Amino acid sequence: MSLKSNSKKLKKVIIYSAAPFFDTWPKKLKLDEFENFGLDVECWSTEEIFFESENIKAAASGSKEYLYKDLDIIKFKNLEKFENKVAKLDSEDIICIMSLGPLNNNDLDIFNKYKVRYILHHMIPHPVLPNTWSRLKHYVKLLQKRYLNNKKRPFLIVGSGSQGRKQVFKLYKNNFVYKSLPSFNILWSKEKPIIDEKYIVYVEEAVNAPPDAALFGKENPNYDIEGFYNRINNVFAELEKWTNFKVVIAASGKYNYEHNPFKSREIIYKKTSILIQHSELVLGHKSLGVEQAIVDYKPLLLFKDKGFSNLKNKIIHNLALVYGINSIWTNKLNNTNFKKNFRVNIDNNKSVIEQYLKEENVKGSFVENFTSIFN
Repeated sequence: MSLKSNSKKLKKVIIYSAAPFFDTWPKKLKLDEFENFGLDVECWSTEEIFFESENIKAAASGSKEYLYKDLDIIKFKNLEKFENKVAKLDSEDIICIMSLGPLNNNDLDIFNKYKVRYILHHMIPHPVLPNTWSRLKHYVKLLQKRYLNNKKRPFLIVGSGSQGRKQVFKLYKNNFVYKSLPSFNILWSKEKPIIDEKYIVYVEEAVNAPPDAALFGKENPNYDIEGFYNRINNVFAELEKWTNFKVVIAASGKYNYEHNPFKSREIIYKKTSILIQHSELVLGHKSLGVEQAIVDYKPLLLFKDKGFSNLKNKIIHNLALVYGINSIWTNKLNNTNFKKNFRVNIDNNKSVIEQYLKEENVKGSFVENFTSIFN
């Protein structure tokens, strides 16, 4: 599908988010490269309308670099100013909605009122557990959300993987066009290694100050932070002993460590995908960053911990099932279950990639595919 403009000027695309523009997802979308493909990008945020200011500050408190700064963000302090801005949009302008305001979706009502053309996304499909009962529950939940999605009227929905496609057509009933994209969460091109020697990479999750919990005013789901660091460092020590590979910490940048809690192991910020590409083994919990290990066919160990909330441990357990591996408790790692999990099921990884990350007929990068919609 292509949305060609009759005008020679750059086509305006507005990236809209009711949540703050934190540094991770805009960087993965590579918004700053859209201009190279003939697009004039504006970033709009209504975070100050839908979220408490103290929660926004708390969510960004772990790192001074966590707020997105590559492009200017237009922020709205009330719905009246937001509506005035929407009312002045040109008929050819496109809104790409990354997140909507909670509860009544007042922002969506404004888009619909002025018949704005907007795009919705389903680029992180809901994981479906490999058993009949879970599939049935999943299907029922999609139908429930379909009812709640009744007033959403996108002209286009983008998604990733065959599961993304299937789920979209169950979630929405209004007329729309669907376009399949490669996951924006994956580095699809092979990059040069950062480290010359063999190593294990651990994908950390900012257990000290998780931004999502802070943003929504919820408790930290990591209850025993000191105990967790002791247990995870013991895991590292065992793996280093068994493999003779050092453990390197891949940090997202959500939290900057003033004091290294990983017993002086090297912490490398904002290079997670590249580090995974060239690693011998990947360790993690529930971060979607570990999906790079699936694409690059790396052995993957997902760890639960007794200091995590029951919900977080359940998510880790379920993700492991979707990936076709077994999750391990940090205090129960032994050489037997390590060797059992130190294998890559090629066919299973291919299935996960096709279902959740990129359909077989999709070629090229996320940016190339997304921007091609408008050219």
